[in-house]
Amino acid sequence: MSAKYLVIEQIKLNTFNDIWSVKYFDQSYDNAFSKLVALETLKSKDDNKVYYVVNQKHLWCKPNEWTINNEIKKPAQETNQEELPF
Repeated sequence: MSAKYLVIEQIKLNTFNDIWSVKYFDQSYDNAFSKLVALETLKSKDDNKVYYVVNQKHLWCKPNEWTINNEIKKPAQETNQEELPF
C-alpha cells in the first residue's frame, strides 16, 4: 500500500486567524505534487495563499502504547470543594 497525501491551503490574513482548508486528499505523491505545482502557478503575485503537501500517515494517528480506560479522575481541587462550609 502506497502512502497517501493531502494538499492543504493556508490563507494568511493580517487581522484575523489564518484560514486552513484541504484542497485534495488521498492523492499519490506524484498527483499531490503536480496539483501543488498547478495551484502555485495559478496563484497571483499578491495572493496570501500557501500550499503544503502532507503525508496522511502523520495525521490522526496515535502510538500503539496508548490505551483507553473508562476511569475518570477527579482533581484534588474538586474533592475539597464539597467540604467547604457556606
